[in-house]
Amino acid sequence: MRKQFYMIVFVGTLLAVLSLVSCNGCGDRKREEKPKVESVILSRIKQKADLVTTEVRVRKLAIYDSSKHEKFELKDPRTWKYGERKCIVPVDVTIKYGYDLRDLTIDDVKLTDDSTAVVILLPEPKVIDSGYEAKVEDGAVVRMSSGLRDRISHEEVDQLMEQAYRAVMKEDFSEMVNRDIENNAKVVFEAIVKGIGLKNVEVIVVSKLTIDN
Repeated sequence: MRKQFYMIVFVGTLLAVLSLVSCNGCGDRKREEKPKVESVILSRIKQKADLVTTEVRVRKLAIYDSSKHEKFELKDPRTWKYGERKCIVPVDVTIKYGYDLRDLTIDDVKLTDDSTAVVILLPEPKVIDSGYEAKVEDGAVVRMSSGLRDRISHEEVDQLMEQAYRAVMKEDFSEMVNRDIENNAKVVFEAIVKGIGLKNVEVIVVSKLTIDN
């Protein structure tokens, strides 16, 4: 009877120890499965998809001069000579610059060793959206036709505006707005970092172009 009692106590103790070890293992697995801070921040950032951070507005004068073989040119109208078919159309182009946050990887988000700052490496800014005001008041368009030449039509004005828009889009204004883009992106990232509970962690943004150069 006593041996049987000892056996029951031994078995019970063994089960308790195994259960404790098993629970400790569960705790370790839970700790291992907990996502890193960098992964959480990256996930929240990518939810923003394309982040529009700043924009540039450019006014371009689309100038048509028939004396130049009917080709579109950006030429100073003060050099015009009377007797040809000419037109000036102002075109207001808006270009929105930002970052494609979907290109960010876990290597682009780093928590410092002392956990006081998060460093985010930003890609090269790109054009997120662009366009121009398709309608322009007739009073803003300067037309001149002499002799038997036809007056510049609305369709030709539209073509001039499209050509002016394409000319603007060939230019690169990203360096002009680079600092604004970084500052605006930093504000968004700071909100994300604070949103996951890191109240006193500084956010530092660094352009990859700066590192590469």
